[in-house]
Amino acid sequence: MNLLKNFWYDEAGLVMSAELVVLGTVGVLGATVGLSAASTAINDEMVEFSEAIRSLDQSYHIEGHQSCRAWSASSSYGQQDVAVSLADLCGQIEEAEGTVDKRSHLKRQAPPKSKELRKKMEEKKRKNKSKKKKNEA
Repeated sequence: MNLLKNFWYDEAGLVMSAELVVLGTVGVLGATVGLSAASTAINDEMVEFSEAIRSLDQSYHIEGHQSCRAWSASSSYGQQDVAVSLADLCGQIEEAEGTVDKRSHLKRQAPPKSKELRKKMEEKKRKNKSKKKKNEA
């Protein structure tokens, strides 16, 4: 018990209040800067992750089958071009962050609608067929 009493009344290792204020200020500033850096790093990683997920191609085509009296319909899905999707995603991120350049924003076009995509795909098919015919001849 005497040992605790001696420690309680011992003032040889007393830290001045000014030193405590300085240490506290440095600690709070360090924590603030560290949390800000962590927040920025996490945000950048989330942006990269969203771009990586959007880059996955989900297009597919399943041929139909017909025999005797049974049949199954074909099915397909053509995903929007990845470059267009990423440009659209980057535009949305820039708008959210408020870093949109007025001139570049005017140049960016909205992604095409499904009817426009069908027309483009049909045109590509026609061009490919004509090229095949030319190559065969």
